[in-house]
Amino acid sequence: MFLALGACSQPGLKACGAGFDHFPFCNHSLPLDQRVWDLVSRIDDSVKPNLLTARGHRMHTGGRQALPKLGVPSYYWGSNCLHSSMFANCTTDGRCSQSFPSNTAWAATFDRRLMRQMAAVVGRETRAGWNLGSWLDDGLNGAGLDCWGPVLNMNRDPRWGRNGEGGAEDPYLMGQLGTAWTRGLQQGDPEIAREAASQYTLVAVTLKHFDANSLEDSDGFTRHTVDVNVSRQLLTDYYWPAFRAPIREAGALGVMCSYNAVNGLPACASPVMKAAREAWGFQGYVTSDTDSVADVWRAHRYKRTAEEASCVALREGGTDVDSGNTYYHSLLSGVRSGRCSISDVDRALFNTFRVRFKLGLFDPKAGNPYWQLGEADIGTAASRALNRHAAAASLVLLQNPTSRRGGGPILPLAPGKRIAVLGPHANATRALIQVDTGKVCASGGFECVTSPLAALADRNPDAGTAYAEGCDVILMGRQGFSAALAAAEAAEVVVLGLGGTSCGSWGAGRWGKRDNAPRHLHCRPANATNGMQWAEGEAHDRTSIDLPGEQHALAAAVLALNKPTVLFLLNGGMVSVAEELRHAINPPAVVEAFYPGAEGGEALADALFGRTNRWGKMPYSVYTADWAKTNSMLDHDVQHGLGRTYRYYRGSVPLVTPFGHGLSYTTFELAIGEPRGGWTLSTASATALHVSVVLTNVGPREGDEAYFAPLSLAAPGVPNHPIKALWGFERVSDLGSGESATVTFSLGARDLQLSDLNGDLVLAPGKYNVTFENGAGAVAARTVTLTGERRN
Repeated sequence: MFLALGACSQPGLKACGAGFDHFPFCNHSLPLDQRVWDLVSRIDDSVKPNLLTARGHRMHTGGRQALPKLGVPSYYWGSNCLHSSMFANCTTDGRCSQSFPSNTAWAATFDRRLMRQMAAVVGRETRAGWNLGSWLDDGLNGAGLDCWGPVLNMNRDPRWGRNGEGGAEDPYLMGQLGTAWTRGLQQGDPEIAREAASQYTLVAVTLKHFDANSLEDSDGFTRHTVDVNVSRQLLTDYYWPAFRAPIREAGALGVMCSYNAVNGLPACASPVMKAAREAWGFQGYVTSDTDSVADVWRAHRYKRTAEEASCVALREGGTDVDSGNTYYHSLLSGVRSGRCSISDVDRALFNTFRVRFKLGLFDPKAGNPYWQLGEADIGTAASRALNRHAAAASLVLLQNPTSRRGGGPILPLAPGKRIAVLGPHANATRALIQVDTGKVCASGGFECVTSPLAALADRNPDAGTAYAEGCDVILMGRQGFSAALAAAEAAEVVVLGLGGTSCGSWGAGRWGKRDNAPRHLHCRPANATNGMQWAEGEAHDRTSIDLPGEQHALAAAVLALNKPTVLFLLNGGMVSVAEELRHAINPPAVVEAFYPGAEGGEALADALFGRTNRWGKMPYSVYTADWAKTNSMLDHDVQHGLGRTYRYYRGSVPLVTPFGHGLSYTTFELAIGEPRGGWTLSTASATALHVSVVLTNVGPREGDEAYFAPLSLAAPGVPNHPIKALWGFERVSDLGSGESATVTFSLGARDLQLSDLNGDLVLAPGKYNVTFENGAGAVAARTVTLTGERRN
């Protein structure tokens, strides 16, 4: 049985049970839409607002949105499924749901297949918990079958507090990985027969936060009050593609509208998402972020009353579900006053119930394989192995210089040498895991998570492994320096764990909470002593992108000892380590680990000792620390000034680390085959070039490699176009020394589309430079000529 720690618990229930199966909406031989409309037509108007309220009003009573006269049980909208199921329970034998690497980390894998496999595990464990009756940790909110995630907002500014939940700075990469995540969450793993054959949705995805959302609190504005002023060109080119792709290509069933306004219109009241139903083929539901319907009138002052806000969000914005109580209290009065109609309400009910029907909650259990999922499908050995594989594939080897003492590269480490594991993240457990996670260990703590220190010691049993923290992650103070330097002096190799922190990680045990209590904890406002300028989290942006606190000083002191040193970083948004990377005397090997998840310590140790050679690529550019002093968080125009991200950056100051950079323990080469018919495309033809790219491992050992394909315009025909824009990528696994792998890319005229000043996608004749590169020096390039007339 399932170990239930919450105050109340019930199994996930379906409608159309005995005594109610005579209703037409229970007849699963009828067309889906007909069944849904039949149900909607039977619902009394007085209860409709509660059905459009995410968690139901008065959720303490347990009567969440039930329709007892129709045999329809209650339903809970809104479980965060960013990188794990949000369950507070584990199985009776202590297995908990997987907490995978953060979204930033999974973006670094450049691996669609891996994304789908991880999402399928999250979906499977979520459905299993639903079947068993798992509840969230407050004992009040039931876990539903719609996952609020993934976060597909662009990594526009490195200070954004939720970059760790988001991912990449490239819209194509985010869109492709979001598509893979959507397929896994909704359709499962195609390599598992019961999931490949199922006509039902495993779990419904909810893409968030639409639209142009990437500010929490900065320069006098919060996520509730900021109005993002950005051109239609950039919306089409930069902010929308990550959402458009999962909807068009994977049939995403949900979208969350954000707190902010865009060009004067609150996101949840903007007609953009409503228009996307036609333009993008969207057939799902839209939910507000928590109380963002209330923000329409309270924060943005776009409307004067809750009644007006309810109707404009529902009618104009197409917001079907209110994660708040504005609909509950004010929607029907808006209908009575004529500001919206009951048909608007019914359309929203149709959109929401249609998702529940697709989940199979109105059909017999016998035909739906997902009702068979249970305790045996939670925390399996296979899912744990996948978690460790994903963590290994997300680590990025930023540099690996030659050791001044040994003559060869610092990494991989050789067992049998005395190691000093130092730094505020050396013994990390909770800090390995991004916020918004379910229970990781059966106790509720994190003692089952192996820290980098413990994992490194395990792989080095024949020599001593010393430990000293040295300093706090963000607080000032050098009291621990002497112990750390003494341990380093006595060691042959130093491993230094530095980086940033999410508030939910660092705050544990420091703000009067038990260490095992918070899984999501808001930051405190920054002041001169509490170090919050370096902490990232929901509702809190950083003001500094530098390495926090005393960490630069600790690193400088350790590197001055001239010992072979490995520096690994834990963080969501970037931290600048330019001083360490460019150290004149003793440059270290540097590994970016992001928040690598519950298996991250094990994966990191395997990588450092050379047991694995997987490695990822940087999903965002890393600027110097001074960048934050001259760029405003309020500037959402990534083209403005010197530009932001690799797509637009034109600054003379070199990036600390460019997008796509990442090394390996072996060496790869790239070669491009010649497509039949040459390198010419036409704006008038749907014909594509089939480009074969050969990746060859010319180095000494087996390894994985990811490579990507940006294009740039040699003869631009569209103003303000990106300098570069990604259109393809691939990852090859387990390629042996001397082996080659060929991948064929399809490059069509549509891949060359650009957004014009009006936001229309156009095909502009001209020359396009197409490059395949691995971020480690291997480059192969060709020029494609697009002929014909300019076309929209």
